[in-house]
Amino acid sequence: MRDILLATLALLLLGAVVLAALYVHSRQALAALEGQAIYATPEEGMREMAALWYAGLKRVEIVHAGYEPCFLDNLYFIEARVWADSRTDGEAVSSEGDNPGGFFLKRGDGWVWVAEGRRPWFVALGARLFGDG
Repeated sequence: MRDILLATLALLLLGAVVLAALYVHSRQALAALEGQAIYATPEEGMREMAALWYAGLKRVEIVHAGYEPCFLDNLYFIEARVWADSRTDGEAVSSEGDNPGGFFLKRGDGWVWVAEGRRPWFVALGARLFGDG
């Protein structure tokens, strides 16, 4: 009986630590997103980001757009095909185009771009569980 009680307490403690880490991570990421450009739609956001990422932009085509993962309706993933002279980092763009993608998080009346390094799924889950900030 004592072993079951200790195991239950350990699981509860582990759950509390995971929730606390999720809370801290999402709060920090949401604070970092303050002041970022807000787009009416994720598709509009991807077109604007492409204009920042590419020089001599010729065309942007959205090839995939959807909630990612499907149970988080505040996180959207957009994948595009971009034709341009070059990327702003100097890399050439193939004649078949480049294929950028990105996550957009619903904030208030619009969407903001979330870098993959910020772990968008965790940020969106934290915003869903603890509020948008």
